[in-house]
Amino acid sequence: MPNQGSIRGTPHRSPRAAWLHGAVLALSAGFGCTAALAAEETWVVAVAHVPGLAEADGQGPLLQLIAALDRELDGVRLEPRVMPFARSILLTQQGAAHLQMPYVGLVENVPEGLHYGGEALGSVRFALYTRRQQTLDAEAVLASEWRLTRAQLAGIGLSAEQQARFAPLLGQSWRRDQLEKIIGPQPRLGGLGYPYRIETDRAHTQALGFPAVPSSSVQSSLEKLARGRIQGYVFAPASVEREIDRLGLRAELRGVPFPDYPANWLVAKGARGDAVEPRLSAALRVLKVSGEYRRLGAAFAETPYWQPWP
Repeated sequence: MPNQGSIRGTPHRSPRAAWLHGAVLALSAGFGCTAALAAEETWVVAVAHVPGLAEADGQGPLLQLIAALDRELDGVRLEPRVMPFARSILLTQQGAAHLQMPYVGLVENVPEGLHYGGEALGSVRFALYTRRQQTLDAEAVLASEWRLTRAQLAGIGLSAEQQARFAPLLGQSWRRDQLEKIIGPQPRLGGLGYPYRIETDRAHTQALGFPAVPSSSVQSSLEKLARGRIQGYVFAPASVEREIDRLGLRAELRGVPFPDYPANWLVAKGARGDAVEPRLSAALRVLKVSGEYRRLGAAFAETPYWQPWP
């Protein structure tokens, strides 16, 4: 017979014993919760500073997108750190960051030791800005005639040993100052050098298909363009147009169509990247299916309307 005053099969406890039993259960639950919190991973996101997209103060649509991804990743906390583009790549290569974003540029231009995430962010519209009287266009900027070939090297009388030094540069275009870093100043290199000085955000200088010069800021590049110190500036209209109006330069400049470029994110090759990539790609897909991505990632999800001018 079970004791009276107890549930069947459960021994009767005094009030003090019952209180102690409850306290033990509460502590056990607390320890379990603490263990669960301790098990949460932190993934450092090396975010390249891109004006209008990811600002140094932690603001911008890309940071909002990362916050939404964080909410979709169970057991993972994303820790975005905004930094210069070159550093965002370096930290990901060194393993100090779990992933890098955004990486905007041609698909074949992937930094060493890294690879693209499986679910792309989308694409970014770019435009070419020149002085009003110029006729420079995208076709001239991206012309294949400026890509370095073996025949060109042989044609200017370089020795076999000198030509061998240029092997890693074949198939791409280079400014004369870049070529001279290989074998020193050479007048004969002048005919091989890329003829235009065109700036873009330093996050994209190696990824747009021409040897762009890194820009320190949108304002700086536009002012140099207006003064004739550079021939062109390539960047996203969403970041440039308002600055043109603020500086009062619209009557002096022109906007020319330029290709859109894929926008992605990078992880390291190996075990760490293999663990991060599928989960972040899955979270991105969830946001896209729900429609949340279109709201937060409009800079990538939708190609904004832009009209060349004047």
